[in-house]
Amino acid sequence: MPAASITIIFSPYHVGLRNHRVGDGPNRIRALGLIPQLEALGVTVHIDEIPPVDDFEGEIGRSFEVLRRTSLAVSKARDGNSFPFILSGNCMASVGAACGLGIKDLNFIYFDAHDDMDTPSTNENGYFDAMGLSMLAGKSWHWHTEQIPGYAPMNYKDRFLYVGLRDVNETQRKTVAEAGADVIWGDAGKAVDFPGELEKRLDKRDMSPSLVHLDLDVLDKSVGMVNGFESEGGLQEEDVMRCMSLLPKKATPVSFTMCSFNPNLGDGDKIAGIGIRAAVAFVEALIATSVVSVQQ
Repeated sequence: MPAASITIIFSPYHVGLRNHRVGDGPNRIRALGLIPQLEALGVTVHIDEIPPVDDFEGEIGRSFEVLRRTSLAVSKARDGNSFPFILSGNCMASVGAACGLGIKDLNFIYFDAHDDMDTPSTNENGYFDAMGLSMLAGKSWHWHTEQIPGYAPMNYKDRFLYVGLRDVNETQRKTVAEAGADVIWGDAGKAVDFPGELEKRLDKRDMSPSLVHLDLDVLDKSVGMVNGFESEGGLQEEDVMRCMSLLPKKATPVSFTMCSFNPNLGDGDKIAGIGIRAAVAFVEALIATSVVSVQQ
């Protein structure tokens, strides 16, 4: 049965701080018209805002409380026959989304320049967000992840596809291989047909149902400043639009996360516009494939 609406789970947080760095990204995307543009497609849009987590202890406590609330919000949306769209600062929001979906054999389609599989023992840059997928796999932060409603360790082997992954060191590359993830690698030295490769991979195996994750730093560095972690060899805007339009026709999405965008680095309106157009292309495809219904 098609979802009767879309619920935007609005989470403007970075390290549990509201509107801080990438936490301000959801605000810019919302301010530039995401909601009315989705409504113009004929879909009903609900907003579920994650409330402040200031009372929790430090970056760790606040961040895990955001994940806990994200899980509950996703479950609530699903229970109400609404498609969960997580508009987040931090990319680890997809951990909460996966827990809230409660789907044992969930697939993952990740548009991201980074692997997010670091553990506290392997991470080199101190970026907590880089550990989300190791948490979800049961490789790190064990006690805290077990407090997230619906949490169960996920196995990525043959169920994970990265698109545009490139900004990784040798340890991270090895971790991705050991996890059994498939990769459409970004390449600064040659052009990559990301939509064509995505279609080939999705034709090879069934990746339904799928959690779809769009980290905006999957965009090539030439497109603009996204979050301070830009790199060459990524997707151009047209690649993103074609991938978003294609994906629901080849796999059945059950959630969508857009994240990791700092609007205060000089290209805020440009990147927010790309994010909005990507979301519109994705929702148009959800409607065309009867994942989401329009108002009668």
